[in-house]
Order: sequence, then structure tokens, then C-alpha cells
Amino acid sequence: MLQRMLLLLLPAVAFGQLTPNSVTVSANRNANLTPDQVILGVDLTGPTSTTRDDAVAALDGTGITAANYSSVRTSQTYSGSQPQTVIVWSFSLTVDFSAMKDTLAQLSAAQARLATKNNGLSMAYSVNGTQVSARLAQQTQCVLADLISDARAQAQKLASAAGMSLGSILALSSTASPTGSTAVPVCTLTAKFGLGAF
Repeated sequence: MLQRMLLLLLPAVAFGQLTPNSVTVSANRNANLTPDQVILGVDLTGPTSTTRDDAVAALDGTGITAANYSSVRTSQTYSGSQPQTVIVWSFSLTVDFSAMKDTLAQLSAAQARLATKNNGLSMAYSVNGTQVSARLAQQTQCVLADLISDARAQAQKLASAAGMSLGSILALSSTASPTGSTAVPVCTLTAKFGLGAF
């Protein structure tokens, strides 16, 4: 078993030249970022004849445009014993924490305005979550020393399992790439360490 592990860890002889004994490992860390944006959900409910453009117009002054559209569905409401089908247009609005108070005030004002018009339109809004802005994610730097420490720990375990000592770093490469909708970067380092006998 030990011999098989050694064969996996040691590079093969290529074109008659020996390469140094080595092990290559990758270390990953998510950047530890505090969210700086809030995601708001806004639903506009109205008669089934209400179009998306009607919904956007009814939400004038809230910062919502057609680009904020996320979904549409029908729903049943009851007035007395008679069910009524309505359409619900859903929008998603992302704002910085610093703008949250003003945005909520605008949404509240639009909600009150719709209630006084008595035209069959109503609005509801909620906080659906938080996220890290792309701006903040792009400013984040990977901490190379931490990634090297993680890579060294992994390589040490492999070297010990193979009955060898871990040597110096022979090669390094690193990347930072955003993942998912939050754009939080994942820092990745690939390190090649030399191996020696105990």
C-alpha cells in the first residue's frame, strides 16, 4: 500500500530526465466578507389584466424597473365567499445597507399610495436576505501566507503517510474567483513541495 502511495506522489521519469520527488496540493479559502447589501422582495398584486408594465408604473418612485422583474404567478383571494383570481408580479431590488432606510421609506410610501387609489392594486415587500456586493468582492485580496500554511499542512500529511520528509516549495500558483450569486471570491493556491527521505 505504501509503495502505491509513493507511486502516486512521485512524478514519473519523462524523456530520460529525472524530476525531483515532489507532491502537489491545492488549498482553498472563501474570503471572509461581511455582507454590505440587502435584497428586497416586492410583490404587486392586481387584476389578471395587469401587465408587467402596469406593475412597474404602479411602483414608480421606488427604484424598481422592468430589470428588477423576477417572476409572475396567479393566486386566489377571497372577498366574502367568492374566490377571485389575481396576478402577482414579483420584483427583486438590491440596495446598499446605507440606502436601506430611504428605500424602505419609498416602498412604504408607494404601498400607502396604492391603498388610497382603490384600483385593485396592492403591494407588499419584505427583506429576502443579504449579500456581498461585487464592488466589495473585487476589492478583497487573498492572504497568501494563510493559503501556503494550509497547503503545507496538507502536503505534510501526504509526505508523512509516504514515510518521507517535506521539503521546500518548488512552485506556486494562485487564483481568486467569484462563486455563486454573492460573488464572494474563493482563493485557491496550488503548491508543489519537494520530498526527501527521513
